[in-house]
Amino acid sequence: MSFGQSAAPDALLPLFNSAAPVAAISVAAALAGRRPWQAMALGALAGPMTMVGYYGTSALRGFGVSGSWVLLWCTAGVAVGAVLGSVVWELRSSKAWRAPGTGRTSHVWRGLAAATWPGIAIGEAAHGIARIADSTPVGYWWTELAVGVAVLAVTCARRARSRLSASVAVLGTVVVAAGLFLTYGAL
Repeated sequence: MSFGQSAAPDALLPLFNSAAPVAAISVAAALAGRRPWQAMALGALAGPMTMVGYYGTSALRGFGVSGSWVLLWCTAGVAVGAVLGSVVWELRSSKAWRAPGTGRTSHVWRGLAAATWPGIAIGEAAHGIARIADSTPVGYWWTELAVGVAVLAVTCARRARSRLSASVAVLGTVVVAAGLFLTYGAL
């Protein structure tokens, strides 16, 4: 990520300094988990390790590194990574959480799981378009927005197929995106 920020073409620079790709790394790591706790642990490790790699490389390259930012993003990486690990488990496992007394996977949980990563991508894209488009390539943010919407659509079609799951996924995506947009605005 540190090298990407100084070597990538201008149109791709935000890729190396944004949350959605780091969250995608946590998702990819969580896919290796064969039990719910493994998926959560792998997701929780991947986020902060990505940040340690980024900030460590930046420091070795002579760039200033703020200890408070390292702590903030590593803590966020653990929390969000664990959530993404549970999302991965929920969406891919036939042994996903079951509604008590029904023997069926909860449509609400599936919908919430389907909303998580798209909400991150869409919320970050909205931040990029609304707040930093004058200093970053706006095309990147529109692309991230389109990818978030596409991932939501595919996930709903493949893993959150009921009307209830899909409705929760769409509403959940809006809530996650709004929460991230508001959080970025406060930083």
